[in-house]
Amino acid sequence: MKSLIFVDDEPRVLQGLQRQLHAMRNEWKMSFVESGAQALEFMATTPVDVIVSDMMMPSMDGAELLTAVMKRHPNTVRIVLSGHADRESVLRLVGPAHQYLSKPCNAEELRNAITRSFALRDLLTSEQLKQLATRIRTLPTLPSLHAQLTEELRAEEPSMERISEIISKDIGMTSKILQLVNSAFFGLPQPIANVQEAVIYLGLATVRALVLSLQVFSQFEQKTIKGFSIEILAQHSWRVGVLARRIAEAERCDPKVDDQCFLAGLLHDLGQLILASGLPDDYARVIETARSRHQTIWEAEKIEFGATHAEVGAYLLGLWGLPNPVIEAVALHHRPGDASASAFSPVVAVHVANAFEHDQTGTHPQWPGNEINIAHLAALGLDGRVDSWRERCQEDNL
Repeated sequence: MKSLIFVDDEPRVLQGLQRQLHAMRNEWKMSFVESGAQALEFMATTPVDVIVSDMMMPSMDGAELLTAVMKRHPNTVRIVLSGHADRESVLRLVGPAHQYLSKPCNAEELRNAITRSFALRDLLTSEQLKQLATRIRTLPTLPSLHAQLTEELRAEEPSMERISEIISKDIGMTSKILQLVNSAFFGLPQPIANVQEAVIYLGLATVRALVLSLQVFSQFEQKTIKGFSIEILAQHSWRVGVLARRIAEAERCDPKVDDQCFLAGLLHDLGQLILASGLPDDYARVIETARSRHQTIWEAEKIEFGATHAEVGAYLLGLWGLPNPVIEAVALHHRPGDASASAFSPVVAVHVANAFEHDQTGTHPQWPGNEINIAHLAALGLDGRVDSWRERCQEDNL
């Protein structure tokens, strides 16, 4: 049975949560406490899968509590449920909180957020990888892009278009900006998958605080991992995003689907960044195994970790509340046949774009497994579209 703890200094709020979630009592073991100290005392002796905390509490507020939980219990999913929504308080939660839900929160929304967290935990069977992904506050960024963004933000009249352009070329910055803008704090009717829209919604002051004051974006420290380069990964990811968008445009998709395809393409190898930065020695061994045994990189990852970079990346994006089509495309970009969609979707766009990009640039030619799954496309009635997609993706203006 899954275990949850709810923390709020208002007894009436806790009573309301108990009533809202009464129907789940046979599936979830739920505890309700009135302070951060009580929560930490409880968690010291009892494993907890998900903690849901208020923000404003005396003695220890939500950000302090979740920061302590992150350090002491890194496997626990951390959710804020609060009616306090000033910008400074929310920015303090960017690291320690995975998701932010606003009061009042109806029972269905709360159940869905918690159920989604449990489903994501089942995506990764490796406790080592769960701990690695769950404890991540931010993702390392490409030093050159970090420097460009810092310079632009310090300009006398920063350009929102230029800021968006720089962020959209970086895996770490993009995922973190979209985590924040898609939180319930902003109350958007639909998730955002477009970086420029996200930057405009957040505003210059918030982006500047994230980059310059809070230092949410840490610069990547290149470890000695033979065969891995964050620069090459960033270039590959950017190109896959661009190609995935072109494929979606060729299918005359809704512009929101175009954005999802670009975002999923940009983030499809996010798991490699997580593994290479968090477990560099292990990942060096993965790369050498793939090369020496002529295996796919994800087959070598499966042997080493019990999971692949696709699942690791999807797990973190799911914790951060990014749109479901993006998460699915990241998780299944090597195995599109497992997707639920019976027609064109971001899964198809990213799978094909990834294969095209590897063909065009010759990235990692020693590794097999980047071929297009023609049988799956045929099952969707899309196999006849591949040549048209390839022609569109061979245009020069990347």
